Amino acid sequence: MQDEIIYSWSRLNTYHMATEGEGCFHLFNEQYNHDNRGENNYFAEYGLLVHETIEKLHNNELLAWDLEDELRNGLKNFTYSVPFAKMRASYENSLFKFFDEFDEVFKDYDVKQAEELKLFEIDGIKLKGFPDLYAQHKEYGMIIGDYKTSRVYNAKKMKHNIQQLYLYSIPFYNEYGYWPDALVYIFPREKDNRERVIKFDMKELERTKQWVKDTVAKIESHGSEWNPLCSVVDGKKEFFPCQLCNLRNTCEYRYSYHNSLTTV
Repeated sequence: MQDEIIYSWSRLNTYHMATEGEGCFHLFNEQYNHDNRGENNYFAEYGLLVHETIEKLHNNELLAWDLEDELRNGLKNFTYSVPFAKMRASYENSLFKFFDEFDEVFKDYDVKQAEELKLFEIDGIKLKGFPDLYAQHKEYGMIIGDYKTSRVYNAKKMKHNIQQLYLYSIPFYNEYGYWPDALVYIFPREKDNRERVIKFDMKELERTKQWVKDTVAKIESHGSEWNPLCSVVDGKKEFFPCQLCNLRNTCEYRYSYHNSLTTV
């Protein structure tokens, strides 16, 4: 008997990105149908360091005078190097600046929960997630927060990615009995104006629910063909296959498809 699938934002979005031509069906199949997680990358390690450090501070597991050592040790223990040397200073400087200003960033937040596992459902579809933050904000009211170590999203990406926080509003409601007032992104790598605040909208929640149902239906009816992204892009130069893909150093398709397309 096949194990019951519990969907996450990552699982749903990995498939969605493949449908958009910005991700890979083969990667999805390996990760989620064959439990082949591959390897990490610099950006994921950086994001994990930010999230874990914030969580420790919110949960009083890290003292302020130990913070700099925590960050330096974290950076030193990265398995992966930044893809381009000139990027290192930008990432590391913004990391230390953000945590130097940590108390100021969160001065108006009364943190209720940080990184706690949530299990919930949408029309029988089981889901799980770890919301970065449930908090009371002096101005915004009760919020669900998320930290993103990318640059600030453009409008299209924001409209899509905000669905992750709308998903987390469901266990929020299950727990508190009311919906959040706002959804908040915090972008640690921004020098200032790090917050993006989105007022909670029930119509957007319904849009998110429909997206989940549609995406799950696509996954479950996908069939047996899991075409690799490298069949249509340059597996030697494209940023995703070369720097981000979890299978980038082991995938049989990364070079073979490109070579077959260019060989006369």
